[in-house]
Amino acid sequence: MITTEQVFALAALFFIVFFLGYIIYYALDLFFLNPFKKLPALTKEEETLISVNLPFYGKLSDTNKKKFKKRLLRFRSRKKIVFHEDVEKQDDIKLLLSATVAMLTMGMRDFMVLSIKRIIIYPTYYYSVFTRQNHYGEYNPALKIVVFSAEQLFHGFKIPNDNVNLAVHEFAHAISFNVLNKQSFQGWSFMHGLRKLKRMYTSKDFLNKLETTTYFRAYGRTNIHEFFAVAVENYIETPAVFKRDFPELYSIMKRMLNFDFSK
Repeated sequence: MITTEQVFALAALFFIVFFLGYIIYYALDLFFLNPFKKLPALTKEEETLISVNLPFYGKLSDTNKKKFKKRLLRFRSRKKIVFHEDVEKQDDIKLLLSATVAMLTMGMRDFMVLSIKRIIIYPTYYYSVFTRQNHYGEYNPALKIVVFSAEQLFHGFKIPNDNVNLAVHEFAHAISFNVLNKQSFQGWSFMHGLRKLKRMYTSKDFLNKLETTTYFRAYGRTNIHEFFAVAVENYIETPAVFKRDFPELYSIMKRMLNFDFSK
């Protein structure tokens, strides 16, 4: 005859086994290793849209393309993207934003970017209750929200080598905040690169060079964080020019992002 104590013991054992199973399932799902859950593959039309708007995709090896697509699909399926008012081409926006994050995190382990909980899209510029100004895009680290103007998003992808891409810029802020809070080798490497970037950014010789060059847009001189985001735009869109004209800075950026976009 089974005693009450044995019933409770069996119930406790069942709960522990179930809980451990859930943790394993969640971990596999998070890192795209879950054999029980498969997301639909990208369509040919979607791959074409990515190739047109993100030329880097065409330079990836087959292995890296597979990695990129897996990360894109997982990000798109898990992140909450909210559209306000009458935003057109919503599926295209979801695809391009997810592709941008997958691109920026190719050299990182955390491609889900936990510093982003929600993405909000407006048709054009919007009034921010946080800054009390009109914006085309912003990242709020406290709320973990990224906000975009759809109009400016598409404008940023339209010319792939003008070093102006709103999605890259705002996601660079979010990824920077995400990596800096990681107790890992990636976090340490990123911090080390950021310290070197700060020293360079405040040096007289480099500031003089910034004043005389048109390669980096003026907004990058706002502060070190904006300069980093602007530099990421250049690093992504014109890596060969970046590497040729600013080799030391390019080396720092490569260390921080852990991926060489010039190849």
